[in-house]
Amino acid sequence: MEHQGRGVVVGYDGSPGSEVSLDWAAAAAKRQRLPLTVVCAVDVVLAPVEPMQSIDRLPDEIQQSSQRTLDEGMARAAKVLDDSQVHGIRSVGSAGAVLVKESEGAAFVVTGSRGRGRFASGLLGSVSYAVTAHASCPAVVVRGESPVHPDPEHKVVVGVDDSEASDRALDIAADIAANSDAKLHIVRVGHLPASPESYAYVEDSKAGTEHTHEIRDEAEHTVRRASERVRNAHPDLTVETEVLYGDAGHVLSPLGARAGLLVVGSRGRGGFAGLVLGSVSHIVIHEAECPVMVVHD
Repeated sequence: MEHQGRGVVVGYDGSPGSEVSLDWAAAAAKRQRLPLTVVCAVDVVLAPVEPMQSIDRLPDEIQQSSQRTLDEGMARAAKVLDDSQVHGIRSVGSAGAVLVKESEGAAFVVTGSRGRGRFASGLLGSVSYAVTAHASCPAVVVRGESPVHPDPEHKVVVGVDDSEASDRALDIAADIAANSDAKLHIVRVGHLPASPESYAYVEDSKAGTEHTHEIRDEAEHTVRRASERVRNAHPDLTVETEVLYGDAGHVLSPLGARAGLLVVGSRGRGGFAGLVLGSVSHIVIHEAECPVMVVHD
């Protein structure tokens, strides 16, 4: 994965959810040896200005408040990173739109579970959903009060199929695992016409029909191909593979209970003209206990 531009971008508004996501993003930036850009969005609905994008035309009270919030976020990040690696941006616009714009040229963009305050929108729900669906780079949603990180005790889980988005997700997941001394767990979920949606199951050569055996063989071929792709790039990385059956979103989500990061691909090229978030991505960002990264093709 090419790391360029702003490195890791994270939205911050001073809320508990954004503090958690900022801490996660700072630690991730340090592991990946990337700079961190902290973004504070000033919602134009709450602070109308002319021209719309001019931060200097904001009322003094909102300017000062937003600057204090940004300074707090940068100081918090500087506890993890060197000052020279932390940058800040205040921008006028909805938090979702601002973060989507700032995602251009970034390695990945991070949002938290909730937001608050006069000048920033909430950071899960509309904002996290919009950023995850439309960002120009991979997008991470961090939930909970103390999220885990990829490390030797918490593997990186990646869901694969045979799409371009899956290959890109696989490559990024492998890079993160290698830089975190974490194992990589590659999972292919085969969907059978009558498969249960709420849990995973394993089918072997003694069970099922000719049709389900074909699905199983194709799934096993996919994980073998994925494993070979990773080992060619990271020969020293510990790689595990698994084939499960059921509804992909509901099967992948529980795997986050023991993971440091769950990575999934999503079809669509990002940007507001792109597709809406896919069903698998939508499910895992709401159900998985660990941070989730969504990668568009």
